[in-house]
Amino acid sequence: MTPLVNLHILARRYTQLSKSAYFDPAFKDFARRTVDATQHVLDNARNYPDGVIRQFEQHVWRVMQFVRGSRSNDAPHETQYVLRKALKEWILEEVLVSSASLEEFSFFLNTADLWDFINKSLNDFNKQKYKPLVVQIGAPEAFKHRPIFCVPLFHELGHFVDHHYKISEFSLLQTPPAQTPDGMHQDYWRAINLRHRMEHFADLFGSCYCGEAGNKSLLAIAPDHSASPTHPATIRRVEIVDDFLNNRQNDMVDLLQAALKARTGKYLLTRFKKPNISSALDDVVTYKINDDAELFGIFLAGWEYLHDQLEERTAPWIDAKVDSYIIEKTVNDLIEKSIRNFEIRERWKDVASD
Repeated sequence: MTPLVNLHILARRYTQLSKSAYFDPAFKDFARRTVDATQHVLDNARNYPDGVIRQFEQHVWRVMQFVRGSRSNDAPHETQYVLRKALKEWILEEVLVSSASLEEFSFFLNTADLWDFINKSLNDFNKQKYKPLVVQIGAPEAFKHRPIFCVPLFHELGHFVDHHYKISEFSLLQTPPAQTPDGMHQDYWRAINLRHRMEHFADLFGSCYCGEAGNKSLLAIAPDHSASPTHPATIRRVEIVDDFLNNRQNDMVDLLQAALKARTGKYLLTRFKKPNISSALDDVVTYKINDDAELFGIFLAGWEYLHDQLEERTAPWIDAKVDSYIIEKTVNDLIEKSIRNFEIRERWKDVASD
């Protein structure tokens, strides 16, 4: 279990992943290059301090779950496809969107960057100018075919954009927090304000693509959470998003928009259009998504349709044999297939244009 023994094991695991038939070529390349870096450390261990080797090992362990979970048979493919579309509006570089399959009810973003560490710490390794941007998102494995329940991933994508451009950090320079409360250290007060602004930015970012579905999912997950050092109170988070979506003035929205404009030249704007999916889903068929705005909006439309049917059923969901699980599974399946059909049509158009 020493770092070098573990790196031997990890090199073999990544080699197996690089040969997987279910991988996007970019992930195969990522796995192969990670094997090369790992083998370099094994072959040149005497040239690196023990602390560097241990940190490298930790990075390689940590990213494994995200790479493994990104195989097409393990990943929430349709949701990742939509996330990549959203991300292209903010980052022009190629970005790998990876997803760890969790056996728990949790969504999170891992900001640790393996290849940033490699580029900064493995001085003797030939990186070949390889420095991939990787979004590392964790989501319940049970939701990989349930796009409606993956709405929180748009919030996590907002954290990635914030981290990439340091928007919340910059906002503290533009608009410093209120006076530090008596008895609290200034650095601790700043850290609380930073974490709260990060959560508000991620909420607002997600609402640009999923509208009120972000608030609905937050209220389903943490309806009564009060403010903590890491998160604002749920009621405050919902209020700020609601103001943004309804074009009401809000100081938190304004200060984050100002920081975003300064860092990227852009503002947060709603990108979704909620499609009318009722006729299609009432007939238990997929909805034909017309454009990117409807692609984003189908998450909100799907959320509302599903919960309307669970609360007050209409045909075809009124049969006594149809329980809530069947409704949930069928609606999620139809939304997933609607997204997939749009992606397939888009790929055909790209092939035809070439």
